[in-house]
Order: sequence, then C-alpha cells, then structure tokens
Amino acid sequence: MYIDVRSLSQEEKIKLKRRLRMKEMSYDSDFKKLEREEGDLIDQLRRLKQDRSRIEVQIKENLEASKKISEKKDFITEELRHIKKRLIELG
Repeated sequence: MYIDVRSLSQEEKIKLKRRLRMKEMSYDSDFKKLEREEGDLIDQLRRLKQDRSRIEVQIKENLEASKKISEKKDFITEELRHIKKRLIELG
C-alpha cells in the first residue's frame, strides 16, 4: 500500500510513523516467536529420530532374543519327547 506523504500534515505523518513502528514491532515479535517455535520443532524432530533409532535397535535385539528363546524351547521340547519315549520303553 502506497501513501502519498507529501499531502499529509506533520501531525498525520507522526501518526503514520507511529502506526508503522507499532506494526514493525508486532511483526518483529511474531517473527521471533516463529523462529523459536521452528527451533523447538527442529529439536523435537531430532530427539524423535534418536528415539526411533534406539527403538529400532531394541526391536532388532528383541527379535534376536525371541528367536534364540524359540530355538531353545524347540530343543527342550524335543529332548523332553525323547526322555518320555525312553521312560515308556523302560516301563
């Protein structure tokens, strides 16, 4: 918006300057607030990515441990089956 200041009185110029300075301060404040929010979001995203990486490692470790447990259970089940069979054979 363009205002021809040549036709304004001195009082109107002062009022216009005051309004413009107030608007400038308001925009500066809004801009700084947005920069802080953006920084907070960037930090939060970084933390979430770190958490995701940590959780992915835990999932992998859990799957490996579950597989080992399953293998041990299968081995023990098979050994128990053999023992029961031997016990039956022994009477």
